[in-house]
Amino acid sequence: MSSLQIRSEQFVFDTPPLHGLPGLKMTAKRYYTPFSDSQGLTLLFAHGIGSHKEHWEPMLRYLFSHQNLQQPSRIREAWCFDWLNHGDAAVINKAALERRSPGDVSIAEWAAAIASFVKSPFLRGHRLVGVGHSAGSSAIILSTRAFPMRNQPFVAVFLLEPSMLTRELWTSHLMERETLMRRSIRATLRRRSVFDTWEEAADHYRKRKPWAGYDHEVFDIFAQHGFHSVGVQDGSKEETKVALKCDLHHEALAYQDVESHFEATDQYTRLCHVVPVHIVFGTVHDYIPSYFQDCMTDVTQGRSPASVKRVPGAGHGILQQAPEGLARAVSIGLNSITRDSTPHLLHRL
Repeated sequence: MSSLQIRSEQFVFDTPPLHGLPGLKMTAKRYYTPFSDSQGLTLLFAHGIGSHKEHWEPMLRYLFSHQNLQQPSRIREAWCFDWLNHGDAAVINKAALERRSPGDVSIAEWAAAIASFVKSPFLRGHRLVGVGHSAGSSAIILSTRAFPMRNQPFVAVFLLEPSMLTRELWTSHLMERETLMRRSIRATLRRRSVFDTWEEAADHYRKRKPWAGYDHEVFDIFAQHGFHSVGVQDGSKEETKVALKCDLHHEALAYQDVESHFEATDQYTRLCHVVPVHIVFGTVHDYIPSYFQDCMTDVTQGRSPASVKRVPGAGHGILQQAPEGLARAVSIGLNSITRDSTPHLLHRL
């Protein structure tokens, strides 16, 4: 790992109201280095189900290191967001989330929050690149619906092991998809989520899939940022325990939000003709079958990515399993973006 110093700042943002109710809060971190170039790219990152914004940090260190070899650096800064019921956002939104059903915080709602941030003064004059992993890919793509197709804010988008699929393909594999969904939900709800100590929590998850297959730095970050201290009533006294930040019911029912993936696939089919969309897959089909990848690269249906790269030995958890290889693949894509590229100059229609 490079000794390049990466600095970070934490933020909490308001999000748009939903169905007449106040919007939830969105937590974020901004990452930058002493060598960040004000003319460089600003990267926006969205994670997958059961993850949180800090999972990006090992990959980001590699990415900043690769890009720092360019003079000046291509990267201005990076912003990583928590899904509104994951990570620190789950803690901040706890009271509001208790008034909503667990499956109610959709990818589309998160996408609207990201789009609201893109429109904010924080990013005025920035050259933006969207990066999503798994369900986060759908969030990044759906955020583009808040902008006219010929006036998109991104100069490029990267989809890492996207969970996107057409409704038609889902229907044609309906029994398989619904079986896997139910299995994912049951497995999530059966997991232990409260522990006596931080060490016990880490030891518990270190021995179990998929965490046993995490890169050691990613696992350490999960252990550090995925849990928080909570008060648990034990008879007449309250004890301090350690619990996952993301409520397991919210995590489990996120798997049911297939509609957002259908809509994201439709939007991607339109978007890839006006914004370069780079896709990175793993070579191991452990969770997402090969027809998901075939769908995303089906040029006969108008889905034409700017590039497709594969990281050897990585599966759907590419971000957690292979942060260095993933950073290398993304860095190659970033190198294809010229320093004078703007959203308006990248239209291909």
